[in-house]
Amino acid sequence: MKFYLGQVLLFFSGFPAFCQVGFGPEAGIGMCSMKFVPPSLFTNSSTGTQISGKAGGIMDVPMNKHVYFQAGLYFELKGGVRDYSYYHDTNYNATVHQQLNLYYADLPLNVLYKSGMQGKGRFVTGLGVSLSYVLGGINKVNEHSVTNDTLINTNGTFGVKAGNTLLGLDVGMNVLAGYELATGLFFRAYYTVGVKDIGPLTEVDKNRMWGLSAGYIFGKGRNIKKEADDLIDKGTD
Repeated sequence: MKFYLGQVLLFFSGFPAFCQVGFGPEAGIGMCSMKFVPPSLFTNSSTGTQISGKAGGIMDVPMNKHVYFQAGLYFELKGGVRDYSYYHDTNYNATVHQQLNLYYADLPLNVLYKSGMQGKGRFVTGLGVSLSYVLGGINKVNEHSVTNDTLINTNGTFGVKAGNTLLGLDVGMNVLAGYELATGLFFRAYYTVGVKDIGPLTEVDKNRMWGLSAGYIFGKGRNIKKEADDLIDKGTD
């Protein structure tokens, strides 16, 4: 029993040094929009963009010298602006202007390729998926309609709830590229496109978000090879 316990303790004591797992914050700002197909009654639609952002933290796990796995947890602002309408005649028509500000908890899972060596400046590219869940938001609606010569104007601000305005779970694909300094500071561009329809009933809604971010990766021992690499480089001159 003591033998097996000693093996387990030895394994876990060496695990952080072997993996050199890094952790750190990241924040970004950009723009967002939504792919939108209005409910079946409406025949015309257009969409617009608005400011988006994210803030949270990442875990950076090396799989080998160049391939890394990154997982994170973020608070994100998504949404979009859209106008849609239908027109049958002067007695039967409607126009709607809607702005959605959506608050999400997001779990990105990405695989990254990093050029060069750990402890030096590196170019980074990556692909992955995001699993998001809507926490709430603001739905601003301005609707003007006419039915049987009756004019109806609706202006209001409503809360967003999962399963009400939109479905709760969102799934997206991530693309990112940037540069990581030897210190752990990094900058990158990101794009996330929704692949899951989160619209209610016959409405189609898919989130899109893109922007620029900055962050810092901490991790004891992550630059452990830097001195050795420098010596090798000098020895080959």
